[in-house]
Amino acid sequence: MARTLKKLAVLLCILAGTAGMACPADAALAIIGNRANPLEGISASQVAMIYLGKSTEFPDGHRVVAVDQYRRSPARAEFYHKVVGMGEDRVKAHWAKYMFSGKGEPPQAVGGNEAVKRWVARHPDGLGYVDGKALDPSVKVLLIVP
Repeated sequence: MARTLKKLAVLLCILAGTAGMACPADAALAIIGNRANPLEGISASQVAMIYLGKSTEFPDGHRVVAVDQYRRSPARAEFYHKVVGMGEDRVKAHWAKYMFSGKGEPPQAVGGNEAVKRWVARHPDGLGYVDGKALDPSVKVLLIVP
């Protein structure tokens, strides 16, 4: 129920965005997927598992390809702090160890909010995160992180 209310708030913000109204999503981070993604939502712990290389699938079993924002972007720092529970330096160390052991590679950094939205909109298996202010109908909101 709470997830549905958060999605409704984001939708209302998107629709009201042209009117200049304040929006609860203004201070939020949005986890986004392709509009064709059949999921209605995803948990923060599932997202963390994907971004740490411990899962390569969405909860429904479909393949996932996660993308990152550029290093030191405000959204990236907020994402890793709030969702993954690590700072960027710790994430970098995690991936160095993971790559050295041959377990995988970190998500590709594709740019900032707009680049992530464009990439996810073009890839049916895409997963990304953007500042809540950057949301638009080109992508599907899977989770709002306050």
